[in-house]
Amino acid sequence: MRLLVTGVSGLLGSNVAAAASQQSWSVVGTWQEEPVSLLGARTAQLDVTDRHACVALAEELEPDILVHAGAPSGDGRLERDPRLAEADWLGAENTLAAARAVRARYALVSCEHVFGGSRPPGECWDEEDPTEPTTALGRSLLAREQLVQGFRGSWLITRPADVYGINLAIPAGAETRVPTPRSPLPVQVDERAQYVWERSGQPLRWVTSLRAGRLLLAPAGVRRTPTYAWDYAQRLCELIAQECEGIFNMAGPTILGRLAQMRLLARAFGCEMELVRDGPVAPLLPANTALCDRKATFMLGHSAVDPFSGYRLMRRQLERLLESIDPPTASPARPLVLQGLG
Repeated sequence: MRLLVTGVSGLLGSNVAAAASQQSWSVVGTWQEEPVSLLGARTAQLDVTDRHACVALAEELEPDILVHAGAPSGDGRLERDPRLAEADWLGAENTLAAARAVRARYALVSCEHVFGGSRPPGECWDEEDPTEPTTALGRSLLAREQLVQGFRGSWLITRPADVYGINLAIPAGAETRVPTPRSPLPVQVDERAQYVWERSGQPLRWVTSLRAGRLLLAPAGVRRTPTYAWDYAQRLCELIAQECEGIFNMAGPTILGRLAQMRLLARAFGCEMELVRDGPVAPLLPANTALCDRKATFMLGHSAVDPFSGYRLMRRQLERLLESIDPPTASPARPLVLQGLG
């Protein structure tokens, strides 16, 4: 099977491309601004806002399925500049045009923020619930989903929730050698380490602060179902292999408040759990976007990885990639309030 995966410089895109390559599929991943490579896959530059470039690359590669995993603009940037939502929408429209040109199936990586978060504690959103986004990010994601649902070919939308994991992309210049028992680690570890710590999402940035002894103030009332990126990528590959269509929530199995989530992360990485404390209510975060993935579990026949197991797997994965798990230094001067969408 031939896959074209956009956004492989990001956490989700790199994991999807790597998981697909393990299936012995032919994988080409695209990056837009920062050149990267990926073990087991070829990579190429692609500006998804350029329709001609998208169609031309698809016609050259003739993929069986195009996976659009390019990350949308962050919520803060979208709030400040709504015009960025147009670029996100164009990325979906142009990649759909590319899939249409070669009659490829299409898969969109969305997320839980298409829901409004007004569910009571302990209740999850499922695929049939009405989407009521309350943030600029949620509205941008929903616009992309609606565009895909109008596609006349075969389409698949997945919604991973509160993703954590390790970015598997290798930045340009950080070449690796084939691992050996005597030397199992990448060459130019420092450059690769910096990329991994900075580009793997909020959880590793939180670990950086915790290991520096910095307080983390978890926003009160926020509940999520954390999803391990590698687990999600493998499950997406199963959906693709089974030629599934429609919308699938792809969440972890446990609903957690931010305080509990961060303390599990601290425990898994050997950090001081008492550094994570209750903070104020976060005004921009939906209170509850926990997802139910019964539909995906039924189709695939297994449940997702629980958060604590996922965090330990993430740590082991990080240790295999890097010589040391010591992160960059973070200033312990003042508490960090967890207001990012993570």
